[in-house]
Amino acid sequence: MAVGAMETRLKRMAYGAASTAKVGWYTAFYVAGRHIVGPLTKPGEVPRPSRTSLPDMKELRSAFFQLFQDEWADIEAGRYVMPRELRRPPGPVRMIRDARNYLKEAREVSRRANRQGGGVEVRDIADEDLSTYYKQNFHFQSDGWLSETSAKVYDTQVEVLFTGSADAMRRRGLALIMDEVRRLEESGLARPQIHLADVACGTGRLLSEVIDNAPDLKLTAVDLSEPYLAEARKAAGEAGNIEFVRAAAENLPAADESFDLLTTVYLFHELPPKVRREVAAEIARALKPGGLYVHVDSVQYGDTGMDRMLEGFPQAFHEPYYDSYCKEPLADLFGEVGLVAENQTLGFLTKASSFRKV
Repeated sequence: MAVGAMETRLKRMAYGAASTAKVGWYTAFYVAGRHIVGPLTKPGEVPRPSRTSLPDMKELRSAFFQLFQDEWADIEAGRYVMPRELRRPPGPVRMIRDARNYLKEAREVSRRANRQGGGVEVRDIADEDLSTYYKQNFHFQSDGWLSETSAKVYDTQVEVLFTGSADAMRRRGLALIMDEVRRLEESGLARPQIHLADVACGTGRLLSEVIDNAPDLKLTAVDLSEPYLAEARKAAGEAGNIEFVRAAAENLPAADESFDLLTTVYLFHELPPKVRREVAAEIARALKPGGLYVHVDSVQYGDTGMDRMLEGFPQAFHEPYYDSYCKEPLADLFGEVGLVAENQTLGFLTKASSFRKV
């Protein structure tokens, strides 16, 4: 008993030390990035009037630290294993390379954000699979989603933006996924029979966590960006039971009732309202009866006392559909296609929700 308690204590200390180091690293680059980008209000520009009250900074700090407390509780309870990023932190060469690439990209972001007339760009690419909304340079980033450069710097950008908490926020969805995997096992399904699709998988951050916890699941990774899919393939490592598919979320190349589990991470706030409904319908079509959809995305208006931050985010970072997403009633959006709300958890600025196909 004493040995077990000591192991848990050492594991908790390792988690705390690794998380603190990560937060400190990315916070330093957040400060450097803000210095490069400059104030959110351009010189001579009058700040837009706000419809929401000032954020509760005490709540913001509390929610940030609570995220890591909740994650440790999940690890200690066995909902998922210690994350690989905390078990095996990147080496110094990679850290320096990622930092250099981030600072270089931050200068490009600043140049676009402060350009006269706005810095929105639409890539001129003749590809019938790419809708105009997808060709935009979301967040003012170089090439939008459509280059290797963008794919290689994206994870660092997101971690810097959220001062080292982005992966932990994503893993609020991992807990729901692993709970469902265990439920399906108890119902008689072996793990190789359980089919999970990660739609708009991006660079594979959540996908790699699923593989670490359940490497024998049948997996399908879907994304419309080939460079991001290439990064997801690297993240998946030696996982064998996985298929990578280039496709739009609103047009999944999957038969009806294909998947036991389907996930999306930070997808819906990037979609125009009309496309959100198309994607929701595709999710419902592709799920088996009784299947579970795990939705991981931003918190929305009314979830916290930080609505002012949500209101300002699309203005500062070129997120054209974010404000409408924050007003979108998720229970109605997914209820219209036969997905019933089941569980919900908040993790700092992220909300993870699950919906069951009836």
